[in-house]
Amino acid sequence: MKKPMFAIFLSALFLSLPSSRALAEAYGSGWYGEVQFAIEHEDDVSRSYKSEDQVSDEISSVSLGGGHSRKIDTSGQWVIAGYLNYRDHKQYDDLDSLALSGGVSWIHQPVASYTAHWYGVGANVSYQKFRDSDAREGVFFDLDANINRRLTTRWVGHLGYRYADIVFLNKDENERSRDAAFDTATHEIYVGVDFQWTNRMVVFAEYGFRHGGITSTVSGGVDPSIDYEAETLDPVFDNCGGDPRCGIRFAYRVVSDMHKLNLGVSLPFRSVTLDLSSSYLEAKGEGQSYQDWMVKLGVIWNF
Repeated sequence: MKKPMFAIFLSALFLSLPSSRALAEAYGSGWYGEVQFAIEHEDDVSRSYKSEDQVSDEISSVSLGGGHSRKIDTSGQWVIAGYLNYRDHKQYDDLDSLALSGGVSWIHQPVASYTAHWYGVGANVSYQKFRDSDAREGVFFDLDANINRRLTTRWVGHLGYRYADIVFLNKDENERSRDAAFDTATHEIYVGVDFQWTNRMVVFAEYGFRHGGITSTVSGGVDPSIDYEAETLDPVFDNCGGDPRCGIRFAYRVVSDMHKLNLGVSLPFRSVTLDLSSSYLEAKGEGQSYQDWMVKLGVIWNF
């Protein structure tokens, strides 16, 4: 299933857009650039609800990007950004990817006051391809709308809504049917806080509740007791080595509820910022559920 190296390079374009938090941190008007390096551990990469199928992996990434911000009087700001990102999986290299991204966000504060609310809206689009997982390829759209307020001199609160959708614009009808388990759309409501612990340390936390389609990859046949929305062959996590007794893995999509918790700390040093974050999620759908956690260490250089 391996593709030629040049084809791998071309087919691994993946749009990885900056978060609304990152977009909101570009102050003033003008151009800016950014380089990021990160290492990450994920406990259940396949998002399997069967314990025997759960696998972990270490992921390293590097990205280069930038954008342009423009002040609107004293009450608002536009930011346009784009990034190129490469992700490398230590064990499951079929998921290695390159990423090219673009997005736009708008921030508005109706009243010029230290304690006044401000609003944000961000829209992103991404075209995703993987090294050797055609089923996951598609166009990603996401929207973030949020309201924010400074609670004290050190605390800032956030409340928002996210919508994410994967669309198979570049696939024909047969390919869409074949890969339908990865054709997901979700709605999410989230609440978060930032705390200025010291002049050089910001601690942040966010809880989100997400509803919509999730995909879980497991071995074995279809469970007739579960009403799957779609199923797709997913050999990425197979380690059969030609063993005919090895269970072929499939990805299944069901409607689910997901709880997410993100915690982290940010340490800025002039133009370089060190980020350490962890995430935990718990998804429950019809007949299946899984938990996953991630730890990530990143270095960001702004110029």
